[in-house]
Amino acid sequence: MEKRQPYNLRKVMMIYNLYQVMYNGCLVTMFIINRDAQKYLIAHTCKPVPYTENPFNNEFYFASWAYLFSKIGDLLDTVFMVLKKKNSHITFLHVYHHTAMVSATWTCIKYIRAEQGVLPCTLNCAVHVIMYAYYFLAALGPEVQKYLWWKRYLTKIQIGQFIIVMGYLGLLYLNKCEVSQVYNVFWICNVFVILCLFLNFYIKTYLKSNRSKEVINKSD
Repeated sequence: MEKRQPYNLRKVMMIYNLYQVMYNGCLVTMFIINRDAQKYLIAHTCKPVPYTENPFNNEFYFASWAYLFSKIGDLLDTVFMVLKKKNSHITFLHVYHHTAMVSATWTCIKYIRAEQGVLPCTLNCAVHVIMYAYYFLAALGPEVQKYLWWKRYLTKIQIGQFIIVMGYLGLLYLNKCEVSQVYNVFWICNVFVILCLFLNFYIKTYLKSNRSKEVINKSD
């Protein structure tokens, strides 16, 4: 794209964002309507039944791979940024977050198969419904964008998600539950890195920028 003009992808982005809302929404709905799976996860959070006796193996596998495909789909965010020449948006946070989620998710599904990942993944999908709904509304133009005052709180929701996931996996680790502790340590470390990057982004984008505006206003 170095010698090309940026593409106008407004309509494509609207379709993509709407697709992400629907896809992630379907994954969340799958969990909500399956009450038996919910009861199983709650009852066996710390002590799952043996793999061969798990009545929800098929559902968990299907949902796990469907979740992986959603992470692969997220990589289109970067493609669109390149085509639109929004290079400033392609930060280390953005690249690490998306690539790490794909590689780490695939590794865990393929080799670890930890069912305690169902709850964090469902929470992540719910957050993505909100996030891509925001992006869809923002793509509608200035008339709608002026009402999107809650962008800052979207980042807070993302940060809160990471804290909840780390707390959940941390409890499974500290209580020495009969689940994959490799999975717990792996994701606690990975999510911690992402959390630090998001906190750094929040501080630079909202806290420091607001302080700079206050200084400018006082000088005026």
